[in-house]
Amino acid sequence: MTAPISNKGFGLKQEEVGNNGTFMHDGVEYPLKHGDLVIAAITSCTNTSNPFVMLAAGMVAKKAVEKGLSVLPYIKTSLSPGSKVVIEYLEASGLLPYL
Repeated sequence: MTAPISNKGFGLKQEEVGNNGTFMHDGVEYPLKHGDLVIAAITSCTNTSNPFVMLAAGMVAKKAVEKGLSVLPYIKTSLSPGSKVVIEYLEASGLLPYL
């Protein structure tokens, strides 16, 4: 966190490292801290031509859930593959619930 700004540093002063913030959603205050994780969605019809990309995303999501990661109530999630075939792949592999 204190390393210079680059792909491995954020340039924070040591006294800033422990600072946490909060986020309000629907009248509930949620903590935000350094290290909170965001997983982005893959929602492009180009991925239907290569279903391995969607299957890989499903495997990453499954591992994240197994490690205890969960979606906070103020995060909107969506999955919108461009083809019903991709949904069939995800259902057959058991990965759809994790996405």
